[in-house]
Amino acid sequence: MPSESYFLAFGGLGLSLAGFAGLISALTRQPVVNPVLAAYRTRTIVFLGFTLTFAGFGTVAAYGLLAPDVAATVRVGTLLMLFSFLHGLLIDTRPGPVWQDEGERRRSIAVLMVFVAASLGNLVVVSVGYLQVVLLLGLIGPATIFYNSVRDARPADRVADDRPPAEGDAA
Repeated sequence: MPSESYFLAFGGLGLSLAGFAGLISALTRQPVVNPVLAAYRTRTIVFLGFTLTFAGFGTVAAYGLLAPDVAATVRVGTLLMLFSFLHGLLIDTRPGPVWQDEGERRRSIAVLMVFVAASLGNLVVVSVGYLQVVLLLGLIGPATIFYNSVRDARPADRVADDRPPAEGDAA
């Protein structure tokens, strides 16, 4: 399989992303303000991570079955990623409590539509390089969710350090 190490690396990377779900949970030390959002983020990172794992390893495995038909192999890998993007578009972006900002939800829909279009394009073009780009696009979702989780893990209403100490506090 051309660029086999690339696809195997994405398989391992997907597994690592699924592990980020545990890291997100560990970063949340205070009571969760929005448990529905926290569950959504954890579930989605795990799903997207495993999807990348299956797409990366599955592409190599498909080549083992279909060799020397690289075109069919590229289509299998592209379809695996397309499934992930369609899942996000049709399920994860439905209105609900995880989308507190309607504009953010709509932007996510637009981005996912671009990802779906890119995947459909590769079903026509059938390029290994194009599939590599589609896999890179698949990293954007988990990376964004992880960034938002880290951003939200910081205490939002921390009191400034220049306040006078309360009675009995050491200065």
